[in-house]
Amino acid sequence: MQPYIDPQAKLGNELEIGCFSVIGPRVTIGDHVKIGSHVVIHEGVHIEGQVEIGDHTVLGKQPIRKNIESPTTIKEGTQIGSGCILYRGAIIGKNGLVADLSTIRERVEIGEETVIGRGAAVENDTRIGSRVKIETNVYITAFSDIGDDVFIAPCVVTSNDPFAARSPHPVSFQGVRVKKGGRIGAGAVILPGITIHEEGFAAAGSVVTHDVTSKMIVKGVPAKPFRPVPKEQWLSPKKS
Repeated sequence: MQPYIDPQAKLGNELEIGCFSVIGPRVTIGDHVKIGSHVVIHEGVHIEGQVEIGDHTVLGKQPIRKNIESPTTIKEGTQIGSGCILYRGAIIGKNGLVADLSTIRERVEIGEETVIGRGAAVENDTRIGSRVKIETNVYITAFSDIGDDVFIAPCVVTSNDPFAARSPHPVSFQGVRVKKGGRIGAGAVILPGITIHEEGFAAAGSVVTHDVTSKMIVKGVPAKPFRPVPKEQWLSPKKS
């Protein structure tokens, strides 16, 4: 029932490590970290202080068809739920939350105080800013760029292959881009290469086929301009 700790691991003070957990070589863990049971922490993972990791979570997993050299980093004060998988090269910012059963792929960078909801999937080479809320069962496609203060409601789906795997030549995958303060309602679908500009809002259930202009609400299938975002909802300074 005791955890296995590789001799090359460097552990901080006042740690709690649950039963059957495995801490691999060259792992570094800061002070006051809580690690649940059956957790696997692969080689080279760096965990700062005051982090909590739930049961049955895997940190630093290598992708099946790649060999990523950059380490996984969990910064101070972050909580990782149970049953999560964080791949090698992922960086999670300070005071964040990755909820149960979420998957964060390789080379994903997440800013401070960002919430990744239960069962969400964030694919490789994606950047997510600070103070972002990505809710339950959201799918963020690879090569996306999510700015600060963005809100993405449950069950949103994004895509990055404009040919849906039927192109006769190599595809340049185009992730989605949501700029600062952008919002996406529940169950919306965002097509490859789309940009939602600052504080734009795609309403629930929309299929977004064109860029969303700043401070504009779009809705429908396909989504069309509906009305401006009310001034009282703006994050940026309000103009008279």
